[in-house]
Amino acid sequence: MHELDLPTDKKKKVLIETWGCQMNVADSENMLSMLQKENYTLTNKEADADLVLLNTCHIREKAKHKVLSRLGKLKELKVLKPSMKIAVSGCVAQAEGKKLLKSAPQIDVLFGPGKILDFPQLLKENAKTKLPTMAIGFKRESTSYPEVETNNTVKPSISGKFETGRYVNITQGCDNFCTFCVVPFTRGREISRKPLDIIKECQSLLDDGAKEITLLGQNVNSYGSDLVESDSIENPFMSLLEQVASLPKLVRLRFTTSNPHDFTRSLSNLFSTEDKLGTYLHLPVQSGNDEVLRRMKRKVTADEYLEKVSWLRNSNPNFALSTDLIVGFPGETEAQFEDTLKLVEKVRFNFIFAFMYSPRKNTAAIRFPDQVPEEVKQQRLRRLNQLQDKITVQLNENEIGKTSEVLFAYPSKKEENCYYGRTKEFRLVKVSSSTPLVGLVREVKITNANKIALLGELS
Repeated sequence: MHELDLPTDKKKKVLIETWGCQMNVADSENMLSMLQKENYTLTNKEADADLVLLNTCHIREKAKHKVLSRLGKLKELKVLKPSMKIAVSGCVAQAEGKKLLKSAPQIDVLFGPGKILDFPQLLKENAKTKLPTMAIGFKRESTSYPEVETNNTVKPSISGKFETGRYVNITQGCDNFCTFCVVPFTRGREISRKPLDIIKECQSLLDDGAKEITLLGQNVNSYGSDLVESDSIENPFMSLLEQVASLPKLVRLRFTTSNPHDFTRSLSNLFSTEDKLGTYLHLPVQSGNDEVLRRMKRKVTADEYLEKVSWLRNSNPNFALSTDLIVGFPGETEAQFEDTLKLVEKVRFNFIFAFMYSPRKNTAAIRFPDQVPEEVKQQRLRRLNQLQDKITVQLNENEIGKTSEVLFAYPSKKEENCYYGRTKEFRLVKVSSSTPLVGLVREVKITNANKIALLGELS
């Protein structure tokens, strides 16, 4: 028997750092569950770590630079602790591959999102050969998606603490190829998990104490289009939502990210009939101008987007929405940017995620003419955020005096006997309480508000 296979009682420690979207958080938790089977336990101190795992994001250029900076600091630590292993996963690993290994030879293991299942074996190969190991690329079979396998069947949280809300990936990759987006090149084509596997994972998380589950996908609405058994189901994603919502211990169910072009009327109607879905949706639009949307290959016009908003608001005028917006897309004129401001004023989003356009390798938009100067992008982003901040404050102040049902998620890190939770509209609420509130649903009277949160008292 090889020495690597000898049984040991000594626990190894892993530090996991995660950048980017909620899907990366869920991926990190899946990788932690694999590492636990390899005798690893979670730590938040890099000096104690036998393994440091960086799960990376490649959506914007600055995220890549942040990873390179972090690798530089870990290189210094590895000089003091040569036995420590460094692993890099996620979209930067997939996009940069050999180039990243060459620029950062301190990396021991590198693998993309499509090779998560290979992680434990890659660690063993590195331990045996003492050479960097790499696995990038994608698989097409839905069965290739990493499933949760732990001794207690519960996917661990990378925070190491009890989590009221948990993420569950239901698809991997995307088939849309928006001209600004690198996702199809870093996560591959769309693959859906089997419904039964998703239900089992959700149930195990609920059994472990979770109250809210968010189903994740790059284009979550198109879930199931690649599954053979879904052919007889009119809308596989709606069917999945209904099955998850029926789980008795679930308090709230959310999903993200939705592409407006395949957000259907029937899906919007489900918010009226299924109370667990709440009254909030993240629906990215990216721009308020039709020509920019066409060049982005978003497959939707501003008016079509507004129609989908009306589906949700007709049944509930207070339905809360958030969105993603890009300013400074190649060729965007001042008038086209003004259309984005007009759309924001018309929809009155509760909050937005706004970004300056960032050229990404392999995407079509990097070759587009009329790239917008950085100073113009910065100025437009500032104007957009100022407008949205004003709207957010107004909407939050409108809640003063009302009573809302709040699911409490975590205690304040700075204030004793203070807890944060969210309403059905996903508004953040801060409450003082002498008794613990995490995991509980309570009626809260809103007494004050600011741009970040509502302030309230238990009813």
